[in-house]
Amino acid sequence: MNNLTCYIVDDEQSATEALSVLMQRYCPHVTIAGNASNVKGALSFLTDHPVDILFLDIKMKQETGFDLLKQLPPAAAHVIFVTAHDEYGIQAIKFSATDYLLKPVMPEELIAAVHKVGQRKQADAGQVAMLLQSYQHQKLNTQKRIALPDQHQIRYVLIDDIICCSADNTYTSFYLLNEGKPVVVSKPISEYEQILSVYGFVRIHQSWLINKNHIDSFKKADGGYLLMDNKMSVPVSRQRKHLLKDL
Repeated sequence: MNNLTCYIVDDEQSATEALSVLMQRYCPHVTIAGNASNVKGALSFLTDHPVDILFLDIKMKQETGFDLLKQLPPAAAHVIFVTAHDEYGIQAIKFSATDYLLKPVMPEELIAAVHKVGQRKQADAGQVAMLLQSYQHQKLNTQKRIALPDQHQIRYVLIDDIICCSADNTYTSFYLLNEGKPVVVSKPISEYEQILSVYGFVRIHQSWLINKNHIDSFKKADGGYLLMDNKMSVPVSRQRKHLLKDL
């Protein structure tokens, strides 16, 4: 793996030191260029010293990591959030950042996040723009939403309005309440399962993820399938029928 550089922005010195130790032990190919405890200090360094990875805390006293992103050039670095909070809807905007790590940081998760950076040639300016848009939208809405980018636009969809999701290779189709046409996103369903599971979504088939709050009934015919609130029929795999009993 090519050598990379990183910069850490966190107002907790102990958190910065802990991450530095993990980086040196598990990611020795990544050079730590420096660290800062606030936006001003980080901006002063990063303006003249570009890095590959920006480890960014979300909440820092009276400011946030987003305040720094607003002032950096587009695609200045791959952003990996390091946070102890989920209050900014980080689950819903995960795909706008390269990755995010919850404190205390686990070595295997750190290794995976850094490896993801190594697989990408450079940061995506459009991805950073989407990240900021998602953050602003989260601030203005108390109900949980998720950003769904397709080739034409970014839809900010209420999670409660998602009835079910279907997989087609690396694409995921979202079927929404009162909408006939699905929203198709170029991300695999496995990644959305990770995000949506905390909101009552269950993978009842290799190709299907359903919102348990939109189940109309379970039909025993044809091996068993679910009828959803939008009248869609969703198959239930034999191996996952026990999940329905749990529901």
